[in-house]
Amino acid sequence: MSSQAVTITYAGPLVFLSTDHWKQIYASLLSQLPLRNLHWKSSARNALRSIQELDVKLVALETLRDDHAASQVPQTVLDKPLLNMYIFICEDSESYRVNNRKHIKEWHASVSQRKNQEWLIVHVVRPDQNVAQGRLFQMKASVLDKVKADFNADKKDRCVQLVWSAEKDSPAVWADLVTKVKDGILSAFDGALKQREDEVKRSEGQRQMPGWNFCTFFILKESVANSLEGMNLYEDSLQQYFELEEIFSQVLREKNLSWFGTLITPTPNDDSAPLLSVDKKPYRDLILANTISVFDFRIYLLSRECALLGKMGDMEELCRKAASFLSTFARTLREVENTLAPFFIESWIYSSALSVVDQSEDWARTLQLDKPALASFNAAKGELVELARHQLDILGIAAGFLPNKPPFSLALPSFINLADKSPRNRRASMDLTITRPELLSSLVDADALYDQYVSITNRAIDLYVTAGRRKFALKMHGSLAALDVHRDRLGNALQTFTSLPAHYSPHGWTSLEAFMLNRALDIHASTEKTKDREWIHILLHFLRAYVDGMGRDLLMSEEDSKVYVEGLVASLKDAAQEMDSDIPSPDHTVLSVSLPFRDATLAESRDGALLGIVVQNKLPCALPVDEVEVQLGGRDNTKITFTVKVASLAPGLNKLTAFCPSSAPGTYALFSTQITMSRLLFQWKHTKTAKQIRAGNLPTLVHIPKDHCALDVKLKQPPRIELGIPSRAVVVLSTGRNEVASAVVKLGAPSGVTFKYAETEMIGDDPPPFRTENDCVMFLDIKPGQTVAASIPHSDASAYHYMKVTITVDYVTTSEQAITRTLRLNRMIATSLPVAINVEDFFRGTRLVALPTLFTMFTLSTTSHQHVRVKTTQLSSQSESSGVKVTGCTAQKPSVVTITPVQPGRFLFQMDSIRGQVREGLKLHIMYRMLREEVESLVELAVKEAVAEDADIAPHRQDIVDKLVQSLESSATWVELYGVTGELVPPGVEPSDDQIGKGLRRALEILKQKRTPISFGDWREIVIPVDVPQMHILAAARLQILENPVAEGTTKTERRKRPLYAGQPISALLAVQTSFHWAPLEDKKVESYHMRYEVEDLINDWLVSGRKRGDFTARVSHLHRDGETLTVPVTLIALHHGELALPKISVTALPIIAGGEHRMRSSVVPGCDTHQVHGAEKVLVLPRGGRTTFVVNMGNNDAINPL
Repeated sequence: MSSQAVTITYAGPLVFLSTDHWKQIYASLLSQLPLRNLHWKSSARNALRSIQELDVKLVALETLRDDHAASQVPQTVLDKPLLNMYIFICEDSESYRVNNRKHIKEWHASVSQRKNQEWLIVHVVRPDQNVAQGRLFQMKASVLDKVKADFNADKKDRCVQLVWSAEKDSPAVWADLVTKVKDGILSAFDGALKQREDEVKRSEGQRQMPGWNFCTFFILKESVANSLEGMNLYEDSLQQYFELEEIFSQVLREKNLSWFGTLITPTPNDDSAPLLSVDKKPYRDLILANTISVFDFRIYLLSRECALLGKMGDMEELCRKAASFLSTFARTLREVENTLAPFFIESWIYSSALSVVDQSEDWARTLQLDKPALASFNAAKGELVELARHQLDILGIAAGFLPNKPPFSLALPSFINLADKSPRNRRASMDLTITRPELLSSLVDADALYDQYVSITNRAIDLYVTAGRRKFALKMHGSLAALDVHRDRLGNALQTFTSLPAHYSPHGWTSLEAFMLNRALDIHASTEKTKDREWIHILLHFLRAYVDGMGRDLLMSEEDSKVYVEGLVASLKDAAQEMDSDIPSPDHTVLSVSLPFRDATLAESRDGALLGIVVQNKLPCALPVDEVEVQLGGRDNTKITFTVKVASLAPGLNKLTAFCPSSAPGTYALFSTQITMSRLLFQWKHTKTAKQIRAGNLPTLVHIPKDHCALDVKLKQPPRIELGIPSRAVVVLSTGRNEVASAVVKLGAPSGVTFKYAETEMIGDDPPPFRTENDCVMFLDIKPGQTVAASIPHSDASAYHYMKVTITVDYVTTSEQAITRTLRLNRMIATSLPVAINVEDFFRGTRLVALPTLFTMFTLSTTSHQHVRVKTTQLSSQSESSGVKVTGCTAQKPSVVTITPVQPGRFLFQMDSIRGQVREGLKLHIMYRMLREEVESLVELAVKEAVAEDADIAPHRQDIVDKLVQSLESSATWVELYGVTGELVPPGVEPSDDQIGKGLRRALEILKQKRTPISFGDWREIVIPVDVPQMHILAAARLQILENPVAEGTTKTERRKRPLYAGQPISALLAVQTSFHWAPLEDKKVESYHMRYEVEDLINDWLVSGRKRGDFTARVSHLHRDGETLTVPVTLIALHHGELALPKISVTALPIIAGGEHRMRSSVVPGCDTHQVHGAEKVLVLPRGGRTTFVVNMGNNDAINPL
């Protein structure tokens, strides 16, 4: 690409310019070039233009003085200097005045008269080391100020000082001078360009006037473009050519071509010359002479635009612009094709496209293109090479070396006449011929054409692959395969045609895909190869492309596409039967399955459901199939499958009804569909991702109703739960209408929980035969309407409050033994107790009958939001010889206690030890049921009674139950009334006039009757082991106020007659009695314990006098295991009157002394529980009576000081 530099002249004293000093300065000045980072703000343009780099040429002023001839042809504004510099060296002001001033004036007078040129005076200062720094600066300033005063006439400063020496040469030294040079160049360029643009505007405004010449206008406006290009403003320069192109288009529309020659004047090598070369013809001379043809003018305009695009680095746009020009102008040349040499247009496009590729690659070598830009560049080059290859298609068809059919015929223009290509039919001179050597040989030699065809195609493939345009490369491969077919290289062609469709399909190129597959099928048939798995895949891909729309037009083998497709389908059926394994074909478009209805229906007479489906066959003929399958997915990955046997599917819509023998009720989503043709499986997935659902693409839902007469299975807790033994789950199997020959039940539990099928136990009367395996239990010969219950133990599941169990039942009925039905349900079973139990023990020493007594209170609270109904609680010993007598402290009348989340239940038991020390544990039996279970069973009984009275409502029994239960779930307003009276009033139930309403009315009447909870339904039982509490020492402490201080007896409490007063000493007796009845067996040989008592210090109520704290020894009596009674007299003084509680007495055991007669380890403190016998007592203390005298001043008022 050509370049133009900005010219700067320099002048100076001849003596100075002839010195070595100047040569050094000149060399250093050249090292600062080219100029960088210029910023041009034109008054005619809004945006600031940045020039990264600008070439500058330094020339001596005297070399330009002889050039007086001015050309009349507009040239670029850079042809003349933009800046003139005068460089001189001067030591002081006097020397400047005497030696330099005159010469500078003469130079200034000469350059200042030149239009659109700037000038600059440079004063060079050579640093002198012998001169002081301050004096040096003073000298410099004085010379520079003198120069500015003499020549800066306006406000613009055009004088600069250069402090330079060879030893101190650096870019910083040149900073001021370079800045002045940049400003001068931009100022001069702006003025010169504005003047030239004004001339262009004046010329353009005279377009409608007589004598206006487009060619002259073109040269004038091009000078603006060349000027901008010389300043490296490529985008602005390119815009000028775009404007010229637009004006030329207007001229063409006006058909005013008087300034041009003919459309084209063919000259030798026009068809093979490089398209972007501006030197192959004197284009500017032809334009000035008004003899240039439109053909040459368009080429010159394109060349200049592409040259600028190349300098800008936009190689992609360069190639695409050239390709667009070749395609569009070729249509214009077709109008005068008869005047051209045979195949001139094809040769011109072929040569031009390849030359543009070569030229752009040459320009791109100096560029650093990033990866995306390089990919786009290669893609654009690939399109140009493909355009050149299309010309070979036209030449080959015209010469008879290629067939006139796709893909070769796709390159033929719609208006081309191949007969006109013959030289005998041309009106032009017979000596006209193309000059491209390889094309000339391709017209007479088929092999030469084929070689050139393969070479050009492979070049396009390489470019497309490098650009990442895979599908374009595959299209080129298809052309090579078609060429192999034409040359009878069928093996290569079949391999290519077979591999290409897989790459076309994702991009939706159905036309090319169908053509490739059709060609592959024809080649496969012509080679008589076996219709194997590969052939089936080819045919399936072809049918997919066929039904997608455009494939029908590309069937070249048969006139009737229906007959052709019927033959292919019949062959497909036969080939599928011969396969030894299944061939899946996912998401094929030949068939589609949809669900017109969202509700399945029950089969009524047998277990299962029916589902309506619609299968669309998009082929024009019937499609033989074997089975249609629809799979629905539910919660927890449960799947159910509907199937229907079909012989064939007619064209269009086929309405079918599929049957599923095992259908658990609920809502399912369409999961997958499948249509089977022997070993060929057409499959579709219908699941939706979360992103699709958010976008509104919702899954297809299907509701399957519950069949109340079908086999059902439930999972319950056992009626009796005992802690400490393996947990069990009860499987309840109801046969419904079916007579079951065998039913295999499998339970799936969470990780860590296993079921022990070998220990299965049957519950209830008349159990059926069963047998167990390692992973299942099988029931045999179950009658219709029979309910079977089996208790299956499982491992510890205490880590779960509720355990999710997957129940799978594979059963076979006697009426349809060929069908194995599968029922898969998920059930939740509680593994934790419905109630939480808190135990509190209260030791009360001995009673009047001298038997040790223990009170135990059990607090039951619900562990969920549900209410629990407790019928009875019983605490019993494990054997009669346990030595413990248990007595309940509740009323003997049967009463059901309701435990709610806010109201726990409390149950108190009294235990008396009758045989001394106790070791054996007890068991707490709780009879309970959940309130929900109770009311559901009550509803069942009420509906059962209503059905017994009226058999017509029997078919609606479950519907009535469901409505009543739903009503109870919707509101809790019925709970309070039911808890008090036993009447159950479901809220919001409005019976209708049908049979269901009739049954509802009767059931409501029955439910409103008063009843007791124990009169109906079953109860569950919880058995909880309870350990008998143990305590080393029990102490009964009492503080008794004595009526008679000298009384000796303390066993009988006398009624106190004398009142108590505050501050009065009160005699009292402190008594501590010990017992060892609840001590552990290890304490059997312990004879005594060291004890300590202490009276509570209530400093606000009482003063205690006497032995407030003391130690004593509690000795064990082996007869009753009771200790002695310690008595200590004390004196109390009430500190105030009122009802006062007596001080409490704390009794503790002291640590056992090591080496005693016991077996306990040293430093162990025995346990001790103290009962305050007087804990509930209070005494009345009266205020102490007495006389008090007050003296009151009764003086007269006059004595009062008025102040």
